[in-house]
Amino acid sequence: MSAVTQHGYLVIADISGYTSYVAGTELEHSHEILSDLLETICARIESLLTIHKLEGDAVFAYIPESKVTRAETILELMESTYAAFRDKQISIKRATTCTCNACRNIPSLDLKFIAHHGDYILQQVRDIRELVGTDVNLIHRLLKNRVTEATGWRAYMLLTEKYLEHLALDVEKTHRQTEEVEHLGSVNTFSVDLHARYKEFSDARRIMLDEKDADFILRSDFPTPPAVTWEWIQDPVRRNQWMGGHVHWSAAERPNGRAGVGSSNHCAHGKTYSVEVMVDWRPFEYSTAESFENGKKTVTETFRFEPLPNGGTRVTDLIQMHMSLPRLIRKAMVKYVMINQHHFDQAMETAARMAGEEYAKAS
Repeated sequence: MSAVTQHGYLVIADISGYTSYVAGTELEHSHEILSDLLETICARIESLLTIHKLEGDAVFAYIPESKVTRAETILELMESTYAAFRDKQISIKRATTCTCNACRNIPSLDLKFIAHHGDYILQQVRDIRELVGTDVNLIHRLLKNRVTEATGWRAYMLLTEKYLEHLALDVEKTHRQTEEVEHLGSVNTFSVDLHARYKEFSDARRIMLDEKDADFILRSDFPTPPAVTWEWIQDPVRRNQWMGGHVHWSAAERPNGRAGVGSSNHCAHGKTYSVEVMVDWRPFEYSTAESFENGKKTVTETFRFEPLPNGGTRVTDLIQMHMSLPRLIRKAMVKYVMINQHHFDQAMETAARMAGEEYAKAS
């Protein structure tokens, strides 16, 4: 393998409290519990990133920058992974009646992430492939940071300034801190409390259209994993690529500097435009939006993302129109508009094809 410098994103997911947990518990049970938690972490991370190696209690992964076009995707992946970790942790604790130290101390474990953007080389020596470079060294050094000391947080995402600058994100509600890294100098970091984010996810009311309430349902199979497919559906720039010029999408409000509940997009069609407002946002699982024209709600739409056994994603689009018409007439009208006028079925086929081609090219 030729030593070619690549540019991309580096992520480490590190289980906090691992050393003390193993030292104070029965090895057999602690090994089983940690294996379950690591498997949960890996399953989420590898839906988008390439896992380079397991490093004891940590997962080190990367992705070339050409494979990620939407700024928030990696942040959403880390948050989604943390939510899956916490859910798994809770389910293991609830399912066991064992009173050994390993089972009793499951809540002592937590998870943190370090994310950085930089250069790296995939170096091949015999049968061993190694990721090397100054930025690789840096992200590992940042595992030893002062975030917990300064904030008391046990679970967090630490994002380097270089990472945020490259993504052009203005992430609010962060703890800003400078870390001094030996031989590498000062590194500005921005950290997000994952306990608070998990509580927000848990407390948020789920809003998702049921198929029995939808006026129009369209299913499309994408050859790309959920995290990549999510980008193609949610990013206004991507939408414009596959919708064939029938409408023009642009990003509008971004509370807290990111897409999510309360964020909005503008959709221009002819001489009018509508505003799409997100009312539920569960990355890589589903999103629900309400659209308004002249201040009046016209559409509720849910996109569901279902992983397929072949590594792809089944996208189900459910649309409910808000108009005073009998249900049968309304459904027939919506279907006619979506298929005969907007050719939405063909547009989704185009999206799946474009997503697959780009993903294969970047692999």
